[in-house]
Amino acid sequence: MAEEEDQSGIKVGDYVAAKKFGPLEHDFTGEVTKVYTNSVLVEIRQYDPKDKTAVDDMNNRAVVRKSEAKVTAAPKDSQA
Repeated sequence: MAEEEDQSGIKVGDYVAAKKFGPLEHDFTGEVTKVYTNSVLVEIRQYDPKDKTAVDDMNNRAVVRKSEAKVTAAPKDSQA
């Protein structure tokens, strides 16, 4: 099965910026590790130090709505 990508254009390996939610008090960025129908699983890479405990509790992962995720960088090894 091919890498999942839909009209949102978000795919595994993309870096996204996401808005704060739940226990996170600040916006964060991370790498998409799985794409679902309406959301993506993000490995949190950059976050405000004040959110460290929340990020640790979430095992450095967050499920983010596709509509709330903004692609900031494409995968380094993408082939066009």
